[in-house]
Amino acid sequence: MTKNSPHPSPSPATARFARHPLLSPSPDAGTSLSFALAKSFLSSFSLPYGVITGNHDLEGLDEFPTDQANLEAFSSAFADAHMNDYEGNNAGRPYWSKDLGDSVLAVGLCTTRFRDAVHSSHEVYVDDDQLAWFESTVKSHPAHRVLVFSHAPVLGCNLKVLQDVHLRNGCAYINHSGDIARARRFIDIVRSNANVKCWFSGHYHLSHDFEDSISQVGGCLFVQCGVMGPASTRDDTRQTRIVDLDPLGGSVDVYTCNHHGGGGLRLDARFDMEGGGLERLADTHDPDPGSFQTTYTPREEDGCYSKLEGDDSGVVVDPSDMVCWWHMECGRVLGCHDNKVIEYDPQTLSPLGIVVEDLTEKEIRVVNGGKVLVVLDKGDEGLESLEVVQPNADGSYWVRFQRNKKQRLDEKMREEMAKTALEKGRL
Repeated sequence: MTKNSPHPSPSPATARFARHPLLSPSPDAGTSLSFALAKSFLSSFSLPYGVITGNHDLEGLDEFPTDQANLEAFSSAFADAHMNDYEGNNAGRPYWSKDLGDSVLAVGLCTTRFRDAVHSSHEVYVDDDQLAWFESTVKSHPAHRVLVFSHAPVLGCNLKVLQDVHLRNGCAYINHSGDIARARRFIDIVRSNANVKCWFSGHYHLSHDFEDSISQVGGCLFVQCGVMGPASTRDDTRQTRIVDLDPLGGSVDVYTCNHHGGGGLRLDARFDMEGGGLERLADTHDPDPGSFQTTYTPREEDGCYSKLEGDDSGVVVDPSDMVCWWHMECGRVLGCHDNKVIEYDPQTLSPLGIVVEDLTEKEIRVVNGGKVLVVLDKGDEGLESLEVVQPNADGSYWVRFQRNKKQRLDEKMREEMAKTALEKGRL
């Protein structure tokens, strides 16, 4: 760093990273450079702060060979952050808890893998040690009001507008792609520990203008947080959450700061942490979600809700404009809406992923009392277009469209090496 420059010069590894054609639009994500820039920005406010890792914070693929090395670099960069000063942080464990006084405890959860992800690298993954630590921390502070911060929300939180890409790739929630029981553990902890009062998350790159950007499960308020930068927003809205906490009165005021149109503040909601009362104060208008997925919760009053007591109830001849649900014989829940078939978690009724993504001119049949899902062309009496939707090895139906990014980059590199070698051989 030169005397007159606020930013460090990129290392050779960072420079190589920036040239990688497959890592746009954010070439510095997860690098030492990005950590230094973030620290410089946050420190400029001269206020205490804490940071947590999201999926992109472990994306320094050219600079760090392993997720652990990337985590250690993150932890080292923010080792003196006010909220991160707990024992073990410098050992590459970036998650933390901080007693804020007045019986308020802040907890920060972090993703711990990117390269080692089984499916999408952008799944926010909390490992078993951290999950056990989180549950122990919550249980050991029964008299505290616990505020939780994580990059992605948790399964069952009822934040219902999300990006289609997150649903397609199984990265909408913490631990989304793996054992779904592990993903449910977070909402189970919330339900069984009344001291967890608020949970803040981002990841969706969407605004606070959707009605379901704030939700309540039991005595816990779940709050979706938007983005500040114009390059990060997915709905052309740049917003930040500001929270006014009154620990003595037991209330939380949740504001939106708009980073466009003058940067004004809007009071969205007031939450009573003691009584659980939620007062919505903003006039949210649910903007057209466009390419974003609006999810639903299966209800008895939906048009053709079915528990498959007979095969006739499992036939949908025009699914493109219908909403209906099936409880399969195996216990899985499938929903038909927005011209798709989507699988829902049977316990939380949260969307897990897309089973069939285009039902245009198709029919759906669920036969043999919910054992088999069939898709065929509309009006095909000869069954020539019949397609049986087979469950995955774990019994789920939803498709994992995206594979691990590191694996895909390695495959691309090998393809380029082979092409170069063969071209040289022809000269």
